[in-house]
Amino acid sequence: MISYIVRRIFQMGVTLVIISVFSFLIVALAPGDPFASQLDPKSKPADIERQRDQMGYDDPVVQKYIKFYSQFFSDLGAVVTGDDTHEWELRSARTKENVLPTMWNKMLITLPLVLLTVLITWTLSFPVGIGSALRRGKVPDRVATILSYAMISFPGFWLAILVIKFVNGTMGIPVVSPYTLGVELEGPRAFMDATWHVAVPAVIGAFGGVAVLSRYVKGQMLEVMDQDYIRTAKAKGLDGDTVYYRHALRNASLPFITMLAGLLPSLFGGSIVFEAIYAWPGLGRWFFEAVLAKDLFIVITSLFVGSALTLVGILISDLLYSVADPRVKLA
Repeated sequence: MISYIVRRIFQMGVTLVIISVFSFLIVALAPGDPFASQLDPKSKPADIERQRDQMGYDDPVVQKYIKFYSQFFSDLGAVVTGDDTHEWELRSARTKENVLPTMWNKMLITLPLVLLTVLITWTLSFPVGIGSALRRGKVPDRVATILSYAMISFPGFWLAILVIKFVNGTMGIPVVSPYTLGVELEGPRAFMDATWHVAVPAVIGAFGGVAVLSRYVKGQMLEVMDQDYIRTAKAKGLDGDTVYYRHALRNASLPFITMLAGLLPSLFGGSIVFEAIYAWPGLGRWFFEAVLAKDLFIVITSLFVGSALTLVGILISDLLYSVADPRVKLA
């Protein structure tokens, strides 16, 4: 397994280099200027040119690519080692903030929201999907199906706005932002306040995910339950829990292991809508605003880190395959 992991890491490095080249070219050569809209309307053209020269926006694209990734890995080394004396090189053209430290802080804000949303989605989807498969055509299955279609039909952003209107407007309980604004809380009260603020958008974000994933779980379970080895296990006299939860569920879970590869990069794009609606200053909203402002360094850094997280997620999924299914050999 060690040799397999080493080979995969080498392949990931080559893939990242290719991704970095194409993503950089696409973003760097795209039309648009982040400086003209950020400077004062009365600024002279010389001021704009000075800003562009300082940030290296007018350099040849190859030189710009080499300079950017030299600065990126220099700053990344400081983040990993915790070097407080490091002089940060990558800065936002829009806000002049240091890119990597800001990205780390934004990730810490987004992480609880994404993790809780995923936890709720997966925790509810499997019991609902498995129960529907085991009681196919019966009342629980029909109720779950109707509720799933209803949950899928309601747009998430619409539900989010309704919840804010009801909880905040009618009940007077704040749900916008990661914490209650204008109130100083400490200790357990601060923790409960933060938990409430993250729980509401997480539940709404998981609403549609539970509906889709539970249907997918049901389909996978039904497909596996029709296999010959399941009928053989039943014929041998194994009890239902052993057949369904040890044999059927283990094989039905293989496609979901593949879905795990998308959890890490979901930090960048999976919560943009809810971060905007609930005023969360998180990673997805930060990246989206950078794209609109054509903030080159933030966009390319986010694309590179998101690609790296995707490749890491795929590697973890492949390793989990060999654990879930002994027939899968790492070669």
